[in-house]
Amino acid sequence: MDRREIFMAKKTKNSKSIKRRNFLKGAGAAALGAAAVSSFPAPAISGGHMEWIACSAFGKASGLGKAIDRFASYINNASDKLKITVYHGGELVPPLESLDAVRSGAAQMAYGAGYYWTNISMAPSFSAALPFGLTAQEQNAWCYYGGGIEAADKAYNSIGVKFLPMGNTGNQMGGWFNKEINSLADFEGLKIRMPGLGGEVLKSFGANTVLLAGADVLPSLASGAIDATEWIGPAADLGKGLHQAAEFYYNPGWHEPATILDCSIDMFEWEKLDDATKELITVASKAVNMEVLSFFQAVNDSSYQKLINEHGVQMRQLPDPVMNALGQRAGEVCSAIAAEDPVSQALFSHIVEFRSSILRWTNTSEKEYMRVRSLPFTYPSA
Repeated sequence: MDRREIFMAKKTKNSKSIKRRNFLKGAGAAALGAAAVSSFPAPAISGGHMEWIACSAFGKASGLGKAIDRFASYINNASDKLKITVYHGGELVPPLESLDAVRSGAAQMAYGAGYYWTNISMAPSFSAALPFGLTAQEQNAWCYYGGGIEAADKAYNSIGVKFLPMGNTGNQMGGWFNKEINSLADFEGLKIRMPGLGGEVLKSFGANTVLLAGADVLPSLASGAIDATEWIGPAADLGKGLHQAAEFYYNPGWHEPATILDCSIDMFEWEKLDDATKELITVASKAVNMEVLSFFQAVNDSSYQKLINEHGVQMRQLPDPVMNALGQRAGEVCSAIAAEDPVSQALFSHIVEFRSSILRWTNTSEKEYMRVRSLPFTYPSA
């Protein structure tokens, strides 16, 4: 049997219960007390009713924490068959172990980003964000009309979970730095929090990249444990207070032109659901996907203005020669990583094929419109 068959074969009700208890103990849940642990709802069916635990990689107060709460609310209010209880990052397990909790049987759903799960597989990183890849609008086109969900689902199925897109950050910023980046040599020895494939690209230029959960980013930057970090964009970055610990804010977010956030559901539990509940989850995840992207698009400019005008943040643009070299290297690094296993290769090939076709249309439509909209004609403004 292959890895997934072994994993699925072990997921009987009894073995899941044992693994669930062991996982909670190993993750530090014992500190919550035996009474607290016993209160966590096990996946159970009673008269057709099921209860799920969803583990999020994000904090409760963040925009993404609120997104998973909305998703659970949509399901809980609409379904008499399924109820979802959300545990935010650190409440049940450490943020970056959310998918581990699902694979262990301690939870039925994880919420995060594909590049958080590289300890399990590199493949989900490709669907999350491809350096110099798809914009948010292009990612949604790929997901819903380009076979993207099906392609990513095959990669997620290989590690025992069902994939659904459930949020998008839109184009991110290039990150916060405590020194200027004028050439590729400035990446040598740089300690930077940059997950996913973008981090792999910077590694090839001598950077020391690390993966940190959101709660650890500001303390690490403030203490000097890291020299730089990327996070999301102005709204999320302002809320996290990153301007307090770094001097320069760089643009653009070449490493994450847009980032798909993932809803990862235990296949064993997904297959128990009736078609109506599966459809409800699919529709709810699509709603949250659109809401998250719209939220960031709506609030990023006002936060950007605050960072510049109220906090005196120094904006910098990565020089074109640096960007060109990053773009060239991104293609080489991503191709090499994809070639390491057939699951990653299949997903990468699917994305780059779609990128080639959508790029032609984007250059014909969006790019040209953006150019003419910037011409010096007079137009009403606030």
